[in-house]
Amino acid sequence: MSIEENINQEVALEMSLEEMALEVLDMLGVALRFAGAKKEHVAKLTELYSTQMDKFYEFLPDDAPYGQDEMVEIIKSLKKDYPEFFN
Repeated sequence: MSIEENINQEVALEMSLEEMALEVLDMLGVALRFAGAKKEHVAKLTELYSTQMDKFYEFLPDDAPYGQDEMVEIIKSLKKDYPEFFN
């Protein structure tokens, strides 16, 4: 494989990873809306989600699971800490 082909593959991979990341953010926005988030606050809540996740895992072991149940709990904690952003 030539260097150019290698670079093209890497660029395509980076683009698909970016696209997937955007889709994940969109899905988080949808989950927040279903949780009662006001539409105008979804972008801010999406930003806050990462900080809230850090708080959630602060005292848990490094190998603590991260799945749907944990995501729901993080969204619940957002609702508790930022009620003004929810209906």
